[in-house]
Amino acid sequence: MAVARFGFLMVVVGLGAGAAEGQTLPDPGIFDRVLGAVVQDDLVDYAALAEQRLDLDRYLEQLARTSPADLDLLSRDERLAFWVNAYNACALRLVVDHYPIEAGQGNAAANAQLAGVPANSVRQIPDARTRQFCRVAQWNRSLDGIEHGILRPLGDPRIHFAVHCAARSCPPLAREAYRGDRISEQLDAAVRRFLADPRHYALVRADRPTLRVNKLFDWYKEDFGGTGGVVDFLRRYVSPADAELLQPGQVRVEYLPYDWALDDTAVFGPR
Repeated sequence: MAVARFGFLMVVVGLGAGAAEGQTLPDPGIFDRVLGAVVQDDLVDYAALAEQRLDLDRYLEQLARTSPADLDLLSRDERLAFWVNAYNACALRLVVDHYPIEAGQGNAAANAQLAGVPANSVRQIPDARTRQFCRVAQWNRSLDGIEHGILRPLGDPRIHFAVHCAARSCPPLAREAYRGDRISEQLDAAVRRFLADPRHYALVRADRPTLRVNKLFDWYKEDFGGTGGVVDFLRRYVSPADAELLQPGQVRVEYLPYDWALDDTAVFGPR
């Protein structure tokens, strides 16, 4: 009987080990290490990441192996966290694969210069947003494909403050991975962190207040419910004094110029 019980335990242990080996979801702890090592306030130490990218590559490998069937079993919040992390990891890969970024050649360089795109911008990388360079959940993905095809349809405009496009005017990276059981709290923190920076949000008090906000509120205003929806959204996150002045139809909205320079500590210095 003892032998039979021992055999049964071996089967149970074996099944448990097999289930663990079959798990394809990535370990957010690995991405925590990446972010904690290179994110400095609103900047990223891309030189350090390019020199030591082992953890980033490990995380990307796990993203690539993730089974779509496993994703289907996740809650909405867990899927949201997965795809925000995937976008940010792929964006970091895009930069370090081309680091240091330099101005292109020929017509592309001329067009970038005319558009005011800095020489070190991710926009100097050909097809940076549309090229399917990053494998996630066993499919090659583009940054636009993840953002517009997966994240935005989930219906939470706060994702625009969590995904990182590697530019000075882009919302800064968090220093930790997003997690399904904390995603709402983390997204709220991302919004507040973004709006605390006067480069992204300012309210000029006058007879008719003027709201000056980051260009992303213009590009994605439909996700907020139009310009009036943007104002309503902001009222949830700003000070009570500002919220009192932010009334749809009573505040003028202006959009700030977007700075496409790479958010690199090597350029702007560590904080």
